[in-house]
This record gives sequence, structure tokens and C-alpha cells, in this order.
Amino acid sequence: MTPPSPATETTPLLYRVDEGVAVISFNRPDKLNALTPEMLNGFFDLVQRASEDVDVRVILITGEGRGFSAGLDLSVIGTGVSKSAAPPTPAAPTVKQWGDEVGPNLQRYFKHGWNALITSRKPTIAAVNGAAFGWGFILSLHCDIRFAAESALFNATFARLGVPAEKGIGWLLPRLIGIARAADLLYTARRFNGHEAERLGLVNQVLPDAELMPHALSYAKQIAANSAPRSLAAMKAQIWSAGDDCYDQAFAAADHEQDLAVLTQDFREGITSLREKRSPHFTGQ
Repeated sequence: MTPPSPATETTPLLYRVDEGVAVISFNRPDKLNALTPEMLNGFFDLVQRASEDVDVRVILITGEGRGFSAGLDLSVIGTGVSKSAAPPTPAAPTVKQWGDEVGPNLQRYFKHGWNALITSRKPTIAAVNGAAFGWGFILSLHCDIRFAAESALFNATFARLGVPAEKGIGWLLPRLIGIARAADLLYTARRFNGHEAERLGLVNQVLPDAELMPHALSYAKQIAANSAPRSLAAMKAQIWSAGDDCYDQAFAAADHEQDLAVLTQDFREGITSLREKRSPHFTGQ
């Protein structure tokens, strides 16, 4: 297990790997984990790091203290700081792993930055432990699965700031909960709690505060241990690209992926473990 980064005031992000799960935590609890541009770029770097790590199979995002993320730190607006975040320096070539070329193409435009959580071939889970406002709300929506604490609060703040629905949320939110419900949340910029988020279909489950992280981590570890990584990569690509495909295209893509999957060691392991009534041991091969 990768040891966690030391939790200090100068460490705005924490990272650890636990049984195949990369846990990335926002760590400015005194500011409800409000994001600076530098912190946001560091977060995207950690998502990319987890995506490229062959030992990581699931990515779990959360916040320290009482907040998931209160969004952009308003103190940086108008200071010029927000414009200083330069594109990342291209990383050295990495060893190819499962998922690099699996499934429909999700990397037509970007693979680092706001949509890194979507273009990553690994499942992403948000454990929303408190305030998820503005950009924090958007980051949670970019995850595949969301769990919320009973104390969680959500807010699409943009209309009250005089800006449009930012960072792809105008595309994401209607696809998650429908046009009318998305319009309500965007137009009113009102706060709503975890139970309403669950009713809207925005989160998968609401849990007591103390149970949120144990549940989310256990859930992520079960996926990491029991699901073939190549299958996860293909399924994620299918899920996120299906909205742009017609049925025939989606059916043909699934057939193509099936033809490739049956040639893998993991497919044979899945069949063998089922016959032997034991847990599978997937290697990504």
C-alpha cells in the first residue's frame, strides 16, 4: 500500500493506494477544500498518476474535514493567479497497460484536465462528505459513481455569479438527471442536500457521515478485487460514449470488444473461477 501523503497545512492534496484503490483527498479543511488553480492542476496530475499506475484499478475522490470542495477559492478571482496555471509538461512515455486502447475513443480532445476523470480508463468514485459547490460540484459529476454523506450539500452556484454552466456541466447534468431537473438546479442555483440528490438520481446512495468513507472504500476495493480491469476499461468507455452513438453503433462496438475480450487471460480466469466457485484473480492480461 502506498503510504498517504503527510496531512499538513502545506499539503493541499493527499494521495494513497490501498488494495488497488487510489484515494485522492482535497486537504484544505479550514477552507472547506476550496480550490486554487495550482491545487486543481495538482489534482489532475494525481488523477493522471493513478490512471497510469498498473497497480491502481479504481480512483476514489473525497475531501478532508467537513467539505468535499467548496469550489474555486474566490480570493484568487481578479488577482491574475487563475491565469497562471499553465498546461502540464508532457510526461515521459509510460508502459502501456490494459485499457490504453480499449473501447470507443474517449480522448478525442483532452485527456488531462477537467475531463481526466472521464477519459481515465479506470472507474472513478466520489465520496461527497460535505459541501460540494461550484467547481467541487462539477468534479463530483465527472465521476462515474457518487456516494454522499447525510451532511452533504450540493450547489451549482453559477447563475448567482453571472457565469454560464461551467466546465461541461451543461452537458453532464441533463444526461444524469434529465433536462427539467438540470434546469431547476442550474437556473435557481439553490442548495440541496444528499437526500434530494439521491431522489434526483444524482448520487447512488446517502450514508450516515461516519459510514461514508468505509462504505465507499469497501465498495471500491470490491470492484478492484473482483472485476477484470480490461472489462472495466471497456465498460467505462461504452458508458460515456453511448450518448453520442446510435444503437447500431453501440451494438457493433460491444461485439468488437467481446471478440477481443474472449482472447484474454482474464476471460479464461473469469470462466475458470466461476466453475471452481472461487474469487477471480485478474491480472489485466
